[in-house]
Amino acid sequence: MSIFKRIFSSYISHKKVSIRNSLIASAALFSINTNGAFAESKNYIAVEPLTCDIVKSIALPSDEVICLVDRKQDVHDLKISPKQARLLKKADKVFTLGTEMTPAMRNWVKRNSTVVLGVSAIDIDDHSDHDDHDDHGHSAKKHDDHDGHDDHGHSAKKHDDHDDHDDHDDHDHHDHGGVDPHVWHDPHNIIKIGEVVSKSLKKDVPERKLRKAISNRFKAFDKTLEDLDKWIVKQVSTIPSSNRVIVSKHKAMDYYGDAFGFETISLLDFLGHSSSLRPQNISKVLNELKEENVKVIFKEQEPASKLVNNLSKQSSIPLSSNQIFVDGLMMEGNTITVAVHNTCTIVNELGGSCDETTGFDLASNWGSLNQ
Repeated sequence: MSIFKRIFSSYISHKKVSIRNSLIASAALFSINTNGAFAESKNYIAVEPLTCDIVKSIALPSDEVICLVDRKQDVHDLKISPKQARLLKKADKVFTLGTEMTPAMRNWVKRNSTVVLGVSAIDIDDHSDHDDHDDHGHSAKKHDDHDGHDDHGHSAKKHDDHDDHDDHDDHDHHDHGGVDPHVWHDPHNIIKIGEVVSKSLKKDVPERKLRKAISNRFKAFDKTLEDLDKWIVKQVSTIPSSNRVIVSKHKAMDYYGDAFGFETISLLDFLGHSSSLRPQNISKVLNELKEENVKVIFKEQEPASKLVNNLSKQSSIPLSSNQIFVDGLMMEGNTITVAVHNTCTIVNELGGSCDETTGFDLASNWGSLNQ
Protein backbone atom coordinates (compact mmCIF):
# COMPACT_ATOMS: atom_id res chain seq x y z
CA MET A 1 0.00 0.00 0.00
CA SER A 2 1.40 3.43 -0.93
CA ILE A 3 2.24 6.01 1.73
CA PHE A 4 -0.59 8.15 0.39
CA LYS A 5 -3.11 5.33 0.76
CA ARG A 6 -1.93 4.52 4.29
CA ILE A 7 -2.26 8.14 5.34
CA PHE A 8 -5.69 8.35 3.74
CA SER A 9 -6.92 5.15 5.42
CA SER A 10 -5.60 6.31 8.78
CA TYR A 11 -7.20 9.72 8.35
CA ILE A 12 -10.60 8.27 7.51
CA SER A 13 -10.52 5.68 10.30
CA HIS A 14 -9.76 8.29 12.96
CA LYS A 15 -12.04 11.03 11.72
CA LYS A 16 -15.80 10.92 11.47
CA VAL A 17 -16.99 12.15 8.10
CA SER A 18 -17.70 15.84 8.62
CA ILE A 19 -19.63 18.22 6.41
CA ARG A 20 -17.72 21.46 6.61
CA ASN A 21 -19.79 23.40 4.15
CA SER A 22 -23.22 24.55 5.30
CA LEU A 23 -24.57 24.24 1.78
CA ILE A 24 -23.60 20.57 1.69
CA ALA A 25 -25.19 20.01 5.09
CA SER A 26 -28.46 21.69 4.15
CA ALA A 27 -28.60 19.94 0.77
CA ALA A 28 -28.09 16.51 2.32
CA LEU A 29 -30.65 17.20 5.03
CA PHE A 30 -33.17 18.49 2.52
CA SER A 31 -32.75 15.37 0.41
CA ILE A 32 -33.22 13.05 3.36
CA ASN A 33 -36.29 14.88 4.62
CA THR A 34 -38.00 15.02 1.24
CA ASN A 35 -37.67 11.47 -0.01
CA GLY A 36 -39.85 9.34 2.32
CA ALA A 37 -43.53 9.10 1.49
CA PHE A 38 -43.36 11.24 -1.64
CA ALA A 39 -40.64 9.35 -3.48
CA GLU A 40 -41.26 6.37 -5.67
CA SER A 41 -37.92 4.58 -5.63
CA LYS A 42 -36.16 4.32 -8.98
CA ASN A 43 -33.75 1.65 -10.12
CA TYR A 44 -30.70 3.09 -11.85
CA ILE A 45 -27.69 1.28 -13.30
CA ALA A 46 -24.38 3.14 -13.52
CA VAL A 47 -21.98 1.23 -15.73
CA GLU A 48 -18.51 2.48 -14.81
CA PRO A 49 -17.36 2.87 -11.17
CA LEU A 50 -16.70 6.58 -11.70
CA THR A 51 -20.17 7.02 -13.21
CA CYS A 52 -21.69 5.18 -10.25
CA ASP A 53 -19.96 7.48 -7.78
CA ILE A 54 -21.22 10.56 -9.63
CA VAL A 55 -24.82 9.35 -9.95
CA LYS A 56 -24.97 8.34 -6.27
CA SER A 57 -23.82 11.81 -5.31
CA ILE A 58 -26.80 13.45 -7.03
CA ALA A 59 -29.62 10.86 -6.94
CA LEU A 60 -32.13 10.87 -4.08
CA PRO A 61 -31.23 8.59 -1.16
CA SER A 62 -34.48 6.72 -1.80
CA ASP A 63 -33.34 5.64 -5.27
CA GLU A 64 -31.34 2.48 -5.85
CA VAL A 65 -28.13 3.02 -7.81
CA ILE A 66 -26.39 -0.21 -8.82
CA CYS A 67 -22.77 -0.19 -9.98
CA LEU A 68 -22.59 -2.56 -12.96
CA VAL A 69 -18.79 -2.92 -13.13
CA ASP A 70 -16.51 -3.70 -10.22
CA ARG A 71 -13.53 -1.41 -9.65
CA LYS A 72 -11.17 -4.29 -10.39
CA GLN A 73 -12.57 -4.63 -13.91
CA ASP A 74 -11.04 -2.67 -16.79
CA VAL A 75 -14.05 -1.13 -18.53
CA HIS A 76 -12.15 -1.08 -21.82
CA ASP A 77 -12.22 -4.88 -21.79
CA LEU A 78 -15.74 -5.35 -20.44
CA LYS A 79 -17.81 -8.16 -21.87
CA ILE A 80 -21.38 -7.86 -20.65
CA SER A 81 -22.51 -11.06 -18.93
CA PRO A 82 -26.07 -12.41 -19.12
CA LYS A 83 -26.63 -11.26 -15.53
CA GLN A 84 -25.42 -7.75 -16.33
CA ALA A 85 -27.59 -7.68 -19.45
CA ARG A 86 -30.65 -8.50 -17.35
CA LEU A 87 -29.82 -5.67 -14.96
CA LEU A 88 -29.45 -3.25 -17.85
CA LYS A 89 -32.80 -4.29 -19.32
CA LYS A 90 -34.67 -3.94 -16.02
CA ALA A 91 -33.23 -0.55 -15.06
CA ASP A 92 -35.35 2.59 -15.17
CA LYS A 93 -32.27 4.29 -16.58
CA VAL A 94 -28.70 3.36 -17.45
CA PHE A 95 -25.89 5.89 -17.06
CA THR A 96 -22.58 5.38 -18.91
CA LEU A 97 -19.52 7.29 -20.07
CA GLY A 98 -20.24 5.87 -23.52
CA THR A 99 -18.49 3.71 -26.06
CA GLU A 100 -15.34 5.85 -26.10
CA MET A 101 -14.58 4.57 -22.60
CA THR A 102 -16.63 1.37 -22.52
CA PRO A 103 -16.87 -0.21 -26.01
CA ALA A 104 -19.15 -2.99 -24.71
CA MET A 105 -21.96 -0.42 -24.41
CA ARG A 106 -22.22 0.01 -28.19
CA ASN A 107 -25.47 -2.00 -28.32
CA TRP A 108 -26.98 -0.09 -25.41
CA VAL A 109 -26.21 3.59 -25.94
CA LYS A 110 -29.02 4.12 -28.47
CA ARG A 111 -31.71 2.84 -26.13
CA ASN A 112 -34.13 5.42 -24.74
CA SER A 113 -33.30 4.32 -21.21
CA THR A 114 -29.56 4.97 -21.63
CA VAL A 115 -28.04 8.32 -20.67
CA VAL A 116 -24.53 8.97 -22.03
CA LEU A 117 -22.41 11.20 -19.80
CA GLY A 118 -18.96 11.09 -21.37
CA VAL A 119 -16.96 13.09 -23.87
CA SER A 120 -19.65 12.93 -26.57
CA ALA A 121 -22.33 14.30 -24.22
CA ILE A 122 -20.71 17.46 -22.82
CA ASP A 123 -19.01 20.60 -24.08
CA ILE A 124 -15.43 20.27 -22.90
CA ASP A 125 -14.44 23.07 -20.53
CA ASP A 126 -12.40 25.81 -22.19
CA HIS A 127 -10.90 26.96 -18.87
CA SER A 128 -12.11 30.53 -19.39
CA ASP A 129 -12.18 31.01 -15.62
CA HIS A 130 -8.60 29.80 -15.20
CA ASP A 131 -6.96 33.03 -16.32
CA ASP A 132 -4.78 32.87 -13.23
CA HIS A 133 -2.95 29.92 -14.79
CA ASP A 134 -1.17 32.24 -17.18
CA ASP A 135 1.54 32.85 -14.62
CA HIS A 136 2.30 29.12 -14.79
CA GLY A 137 3.83 29.64 -18.19
CA HIS A 138 0.70 28.28 -19.86
CA SER A 139 -2.41 30.09 -21.01
CA ALA A 140 -5.56 28.28 -19.96
CA LYS A 141 -7.54 30.08 -22.65
CA LYS A 142 -5.11 29.76 -25.52
CA HIS A 143 -2.85 26.88 -26.47
CA ASP A 144 -1.31 28.46 -29.56
CA ASP A 145 2.18 27.56 -28.40
CA HIS A 146 1.12 23.89 -28.50
CA ASP A 147 0.02 23.93 -32.13
CA GLY A 148 3.19 22.29 -33.26
CA HIS A 149 2.99 19.47 -30.72
CA ASP A 150 0.41 17.29 -32.39
CA ASP A 151 3.01 14.67 -33.14
CA HIS A 152 3.81 14.60 -29.42
CA GLY A 153 0.36 13.56 -28.35
CA HIS A 154 -0.80 16.96 -27.09
CA SER A 155 -4.18 17.07 -28.79
CA ALA A 156 -6.91 16.73 -26.18
CA LYS A 157 -9.35 15.15 -28.61
CA LYS A 158 -7.36 12.99 -31.00
CA HIS A 159 -5.47 9.75 -30.60
CA ASP A 160 -4.29 9.86 -34.19
CA ASP A 161 -3.31 6.39 -35.38
CA HIS A 162 -2.24 4.89 -32.09
CA ASP A 163 -5.36 3.10 -30.96
CA ASP A 164 -3.84 -0.34 -30.46
CA HIS A 165 -1.06 -0.13 -27.90
CA ASP A 166 -0.19 -3.47 -26.37
CA ASP A 167 3.24 -3.81 -24.81
CA HIS A 168 2.70 -7.47 -23.92
CA ASP A 169 2.99 -7.18 -20.16
CA ASP A 170 -0.11 -5.14 -19.35
CA HIS A 171 -2.42 -5.71 -22.33
CA ASP A 172 -3.69 -2.18 -22.79
CA HIS A 173 -6.84 -1.71 -24.85
CA HIS A 174 -7.19 2.03 -25.34
CA ASP A 175 -9.05 2.27 -28.63
CA HIS A 176 -11.29 5.24 -27.82
CA GLY A 177 -12.66 5.76 -31.32
CA GLY A 178 -10.50 8.82 -32.00
CA VAL A 179 -11.39 10.91 -28.94
CA ASP A 180 -9.89 11.11 -25.48
CA PRO A 181 -12.57 10.03 -22.96
CA HIS A 182 -10.67 10.91 -19.77
CA VAL A 183 -12.60 14.14 -19.27
CA TRP A 184 -13.04 13.78 -15.49
CA HIS A 185 -9.42 14.78 -14.80
CA ASP A 186 -10.73 18.36 -15.13
CA PRO A 187 -13.22 19.03 -12.27
CA HIS A 188 -15.23 21.41 -14.46
CA ASN A 189 -15.96 18.56 -16.84
CA ILE A 190 -17.25 16.48 -13.91
CA ILE A 191 -19.62 19.35 -13.11
CA LYS A 192 -20.91 19.21 -16.68
CA ILE A 193 -21.41 15.46 -16.37
CA GLY A 194 -23.30 16.14 -13.14
CA GLU A 195 -25.54 18.61 -14.94
CA VAL A 196 -26.57 15.89 -17.39
CA VAL A 197 -27.26 13.50 -14.50
CA SER A 198 -29.27 16.08 -12.56
CA LYS A 199 -31.47 17.02 -15.52
CA SER A 200 -32.12 13.38 -16.29
CA LEU A 201 -33.00 12.48 -12.70
CA LYS A 202 -35.40 15.40 -12.36
CA LYS A 203 -37.38 14.13 -15.35
CA ASP A 204 -38.20 11.03 -13.32
CA VAL A 205 -39.90 12.83 -10.42
CA PRO A 206 -43.14 14.81 -10.77
CA GLU A 207 -43.02 16.32 -7.29
CA ARG A 208 -41.53 19.80 -7.16
CA LYS A 209 -40.02 19.15 -3.72
CA LEU A 210 -38.09 16.17 -5.03
CA ARG A 211 -36.82 18.05 -8.06
CA LYS A 212 -35.71 20.76 -5.65
CA ALA A 213 -33.94 18.14 -3.53
CA ILE A 214 -32.03 16.90 -6.58
CA SER A 215 -31.12 20.48 -7.48
CA ASN A 216 -29.80 21.07 -3.96
CA ARG A 217 -27.76 17.88 -4.08
CA PHE A 218 -26.28 19.01 -7.38
CA LYS A 219 -25.42 22.40 -5.87
CA ALA A 220 -23.46 20.63 -3.13
CA PHE A 221 -21.82 18.43 -5.78
CA ASP A 222 -20.92 21.53 -7.80
CA LYS A 223 -19.52 23.37 -4.77
CA THR A 224 -17.25 20.49 -3.81
CA LEU A 225 -15.84 20.26 -7.33
CA GLU A 226 -15.27 24.02 -7.53
CA ASP A 227 -13.39 23.75 -4.23
CA LEU A 228 -11.38 20.85 -5.68
CA ASP A 229 -10.49 22.92 -8.74
CA LYS A 230 -9.27 25.80 -6.57
CA TRP A 231 -7.32 23.38 -4.38
CA ILE A 232 -5.55 21.84 -7.40
CA VAL A 233 -4.63 25.30 -8.74
CA LYS A 234 -3.08 26.15 -5.36
CA GLN A 235 -1.08 22.89 -5.20
CA VAL A 236 0.19 23.21 -8.77
CA SER A 237 1.34 26.78 -8.08
CA THR A 238 4.05 25.34 -5.81
CA ILE A 239 5.74 23.51 -8.71
CA PRO A 240 8.59 25.39 -10.43
CA SER A 241 7.29 26.44 -13.86
CA SER A 242 10.16 24.68 -15.67
CA ASN A 243 9.12 21.35 -14.12
CA ARG A 244 5.49 21.33 -15.28
CA VAL A 245 5.68 18.41 -17.68
CA ILE A 246 3.65 15.23 -17.14
CA VAL A 247 5.10 12.20 -18.91
CA SER A 248 3.07 9.02 -18.81
CA LYS A 249 2.47 5.98 -20.94
CA HIS A 250 -0.96 6.73 -22.39
CA LYS A 251 -2.73 9.82 -23.61
CA ALA A 252 -4.94 10.26 -20.54
CA MET A 253 -3.86 13.43 -18.73
CA ASP A 254 -4.38 16.04 -21.46
CA TYR A 255 -7.54 17.49 -19.89
CA TYR A 256 -5.70 17.80 -16.59
CA GLY A 257 -2.71 19.38 -18.31
CA ASP A 258 -4.82 21.90 -20.20
CA ALA A 259 -6.79 22.80 -17.08
CA PHE A 260 -3.83 23.29 -14.75
CA GLY A 261 -0.93 24.42 -16.90
CA PHE A 262 1.10 21.31 -17.73
CA GLU A 263 2.64 20.09 -20.92
CA THR A 264 1.70 16.43 -21.34
CA ILE A 265 3.69 13.81 -23.19
CA SER A 266 2.26 10.41 -24.05
CA LEU A 267 5.05 7.90 -24.60
CA LEU A 268 2.97 5.68 -26.88
CA ASP A 269 2.19 8.58 -29.19
CA PHE A 270 5.92 8.77 -29.86
CA LEU A 271 6.52 5.06 -30.11
CA GLY A 272 3.49 3.91 -32.08
CA HIS A 273 2.76 0.22 -31.65
CA SER A 274 4.78 -0.65 -28.57
CA SER A 275 5.21 -4.32 -29.43
CA SER A 276 7.93 -3.31 -31.91
CA LEU A 277 10.04 -0.65 -30.27
CA ARG A 278 12.35 0.50 -33.04
CA PRO A 279 15.70 2.03 -32.01
CA GLN A 280 14.93 5.26 -33.89
CA ASN A 281 11.67 5.63 -31.97
CA ILE A 282 13.40 5.04 -28.64
CA SER A 283 16.02 7.61 -29.63
CA LYS A 284 13.26 10.11 -30.51
CA VAL A 285 11.64 9.68 -27.10
CA LEU A 286 14.92 10.01 -25.23
CA ASN A 287 15.76 13.23 -27.09
CA GLU A 288 12.33 14.68 -26.33
CA LEU A 289 12.59 13.84 -22.63
CA LYS A 290 15.98 15.53 -22.51
CA GLU A 291 14.79 18.61 -24.41
CA GLU A 292 11.78 19.03 -22.15
CA ASN A 293 13.89 18.75 -18.99
CA VAL A 294 11.65 15.94 -17.74
CA LYS A 295 12.08 15.25 -14.03
CA VAL A 296 10.04 12.06 -13.64
CA ILE A 297 8.07 9.50 -15.64
CA PHE A 298 4.71 8.78 -14.08
CA LYS A 299 3.77 5.12 -13.93
CA GLU A 300 0.13 4.13 -14.39
CA GLN A 301 0.24 0.71 -12.77
CA GLU A 302 1.98 -1.37 -10.11
CA PRO A 303 4.41 -2.79 -10.99
CA ALA A 304 5.37 -0.37 -13.72
CA SER A 305 5.16 -1.61 -17.31
CA LYS A 306 8.26 -2.87 -19.11
CA LEU A 307 8.02 0.09 -21.47
CA VAL A 308 8.33 2.81 -18.83
CA ASN A 309 10.91 0.81 -16.87
CA ASN A 310 13.02 0.54 -20.01
CA LEU A 311 12.71 4.23 -20.86
CA SER A 312 13.48 5.22 -17.28
CA LYS A 313 16.69 3.19 -17.31
CA GLN A 314 17.82 4.46 -20.71
CA SER A 315 17.04 8.09 -19.93
CA SER A 316 18.17 7.99 -16.27
CA ILE A 317 14.87 9.69 -15.41
CA PRO A 318 13.30 8.17 -12.28
CA LEU A 319 9.83 6.67 -12.15
CA SER A 320 7.26 8.23 -9.82
CA SER A 321 7.13 6.70 -6.34
CA ASN A 322 3.36 6.22 -6.63
CA GLN A 323 1.28 5.46 -9.68
CA ILE A 324 -1.29 7.86 -11.07
CA PHE A 325 -4.78 6.50 -11.74
CA VAL A 326 -5.89 7.50 -15.23
CA ASP A 327 -8.85 5.26 -16.10
CA GLY A 328 -11.22 5.71 -13.17
CA LEU A 329 -11.40 5.23 -9.43
CA MET A 330 -8.86 3.74 -7.06
CA MET A 331 -9.72 0.57 -5.16
CA GLU A 332 -10.68 2.74 -2.17
CA GLY A 333 -12.15 6.21 -2.01
CA ASN A 334 -14.17 8.27 -4.46
CA THR A 335 -13.95 10.69 -7.38
CA ILE A 336 -12.27 13.35 -5.24
CA THR A 337 -9.87 10.84 -3.68
CA VAL A 338 -8.37 9.93 -7.05
CA ALA A 339 -8.02 13.61 -8.00
CA VAL A 340 -6.28 14.36 -4.71
CA HIS A 341 -4.02 11.31 -5.04
CA ASN A 342 -3.03 12.15 -8.62
CA THR A 343 -2.45 15.83 -7.83
CA CYS A 344 -0.34 15.15 -4.75
CA THR A 345 1.66 12.53 -6.63
CA ILE A 346 2.31 14.95 -9.51
CA VAL A 347 3.00 17.98 -7.31
CA ASN A 348 5.36 16.22 -4.89
CA GLU A 349 7.28 14.44 -7.67
CA LEU A 350 7.78 17.67 -9.64
CA GLY A 351 9.22 19.67 -6.78
CA GLY A 352 6.11 21.22 -5.28
CA SER A 353 4.40 20.80 -1.92
CA CYS A 354 0.93 19.29 -1.65
CA ASP A 355 -1.58 20.03 1.13
CA GLU A 356 -2.97 16.51 1.53
CA THR A 357 -5.05 17.29 4.62
CA THR A 358 -7.27 19.78 2.81
CA GLY A 359 -7.58 17.36 -0.07
CA PHE A 360 -8.77 14.65 2.32
CA ASP A 361 -11.38 17.06 3.70
CA LEU A 362 -12.75 17.56 0.18
CA ALA A 363 -12.92 13.78 -0.30
CA SER A 364 -14.81 13.50 3.01
CA ASN A 365 -17.27 16.18 1.91
CA TRP A 366 -17.90 14.27 -1.30
CA GLY A 367 -18.31 11.02 0.61
CA SER A 368 -21.08 12.62 2.68
CA LEU A 369 -23.14 13.09 -0.50
CA ASN A 370 -23.29 9.33 -1.05
CA GLN A 371 -24.56 8.43 2.41
